[in-house]
Amino acid sequence: MTHRDHFFSILEGKRPKRMPFFPDITDWYVANRVPPGQARPYGPGDFIPDDDPIHKLPGTLPDAYRDFTLFDFYRHFNWGFHVHISNWFERTYDGGVRLDVREQGDRKAFTYHTPRGSITRVDRLASDGSWSRQEFFVKTPDDLKTMQVVVEHTHFVPRFERVDAIRDALGGWGQGDIVLSRSPFGKLVHEYMGFENVIYALFDNPDPLLAYMDVQERLDLELVALAAQAPERLVILSDHADETLIAPRYWKDYCAPHYRKVCAMLHGAGKFVSTHLDGNFKGFFPYLHVSGFDLLDGCTPAPMFNYTVEELAAAMPPGMSAFCGVPATLFCQGLPTDDILAFGDRIRKALRGRGVLNVGDILPPNGDIEQVIALGRHAGCGA
Repeated sequence: MTHRDHFFSILEGKRPKRMPFFPDITDWYVANRVPPGQARPYGPGDFIPDDDPIHKLPGTLPDAYRDFTLFDFYRHFNWGFHVHISNWFERTYDGGVRLDVREQGDRKAFTYHTPRGSITRVDRLASDGSWSRQEFFVKTPDDLKTMQVVVEHTHFVPRFERVDAIRDALGGWGQGDIVLSRSPFGKLVHEYMGFENVIYALFDNPDPLLAYMDVQERLDLELVALAAQAPERLVILSDHADETLIAPRYWKDYCAPHYRKVCAMLHGAGKFVSTHLDGNFKGFFPYLHVSGFDLLDGCTPAPMFNYTVEELAAAMPPGMSAFCGVPATLFCQGLPTDDILAFGDRIRKALRGRGVLNVGDILPPNGDIEQVIALGRHAGCGA
């Protein structure tokens, strides 16, 4: 059985005796290749081809792995390789709408120009090489109307050949998920307005937000229809939800109805659907059964977040599986490796054929790669 077959056997409900091991070490690898302060060309879960120039950067990888590509770790240590495929489509615009992207130093500005005005988002380069949001597109109620014009004149062009290229490169070592980004509510919180402005608007004047979400959903479902045709079995729709950012009531009322529509469309096309939940989401447990998801991605139990793996297993409805990881902070503290392995055993015991073991959620730049290797061997993988 290949790693890909092993992974999908979980989603098919076959409950294999051994839990597959699919760690995400991309962030660790990139941070140990790219000099500090430089923008990182890849993010967590991205696929990095073996011929990419990043592999030639001297970096700070341990001597034993100095010449390894990212994929080499998975081949050498016999791990499953799960990647996020976000470049499977392109956006086009009509009706006088265009997007202008300008980067100057540590500042990157995205400006939509429309017949009714322009709106701008600003990202800043953080010291660790990642980009963080400094300014949102929507700053006034009028900006939301301009964003609606953008949405109404946005179209998608599939690039399924990019999916095929990654699938061919992965072979039996793993799989990718087709990335759909966020629900309409999640877009408002994360991309367009920011948490604070969304909450004020919901209390002060919710109707414009609700009307906007209807327009956004119509566009989003067009992308879902394309994802249903994509040459991969798994699709991910993620608000990167956390109950301190999207309260459980809002997740249930504003996100879950959209999730159900998306899952119904994709299930009808024979796809599995996942969502990324890597924070405090114990408050979502009572509503997991109404979401429609097949797989929870990124689950990271206490001590990092607010639930135990046993509580997660008890809350998951029948037919739902989870990526669940040994908390990443435990790989950064110099703990005895036996503690890491014992935590892995807890995950395997609790999920019993309904889970995929990994590092929760990703291995940080200062994580101990040797402990990841030890966990993989303990889980039945290894060179």
